[in-house]
Amino acid sequence: MIKIWAIRLSVAFNVLVIAAALSLWLNPSTLLAGFLQGMYDRKVSFFEVFPVERGDTVFLGDSITEGGQWSEMFPTLPVKNRGIGGDTTTGVIARLQQITGASPAALFIKIGTNDLTHGPDDVATSYLQYEAIVTTVQRESPDTRIYLQSILPRGADYRERVEAFNREIKRMATALNTTYIDLYPHFLEADGSIADAYSNDELHLNGQGYALWQSLLQPYVAP
Repeated sequence: MIKIWAIRLSVAFNVLVIAAALSLWLNPSTLLAGFLQGMYDRKVSFFEVFPVERGDTVFLGDSITEGGQWSEMFPTLPVKNRGIGGDTTTGVIARLQQITGASPAALFIKIGTNDLTHGPDDVATSYLQYEAIVTTVQRESPDTRIYLQSILPRGADYRERVEAFNREIKRMATALNTTYIDLYPHFLEADGSIADAYSNDELHLNGQGYALWQSLLQPYVAP
């Protein structure tokens, strides 16, 4: 009997040790980073093979942009979707040459919400990188019309950070002589979250959300 309990105790201890080791090796942040990097690399590779062309209208951003069926939303225009799920200002800078090298007709930028969760440690760095995105496009593709879109509401606890980021985007648009498109208030619920009519996870858009976005962009897409 003592031997059986000793064996059971040894097995239980080994299970705990293995579980602890796995939790260190497979921690959520490491898994998320690996997943996002793999997705990013696959998308960038696709964009290399199917590049932006001169005269295109480009939608650049993260998963919210990626989820838009832009060729269906604006069927009369040559459009390219350059959204990547989980992307940040850091990722956009790294792949920007894929866009500027083609001199598209228009570029609609909506990036920043992921910077609030897994971007640079200091949001001031995100602001600097956002500004670098705009100035790089202006320098390398001077004929491209640039539109800076506010980031959307998400959970109510993000309200202050989202609004601060949007104030900075608006400031940059004025300082850099580009157009600011304020999407934010149109999606906002009274409690500071994104309205349930437009999202089922307090971040990504449903069909009604994209329909609203389409209507807000319409005056700028075909000026």
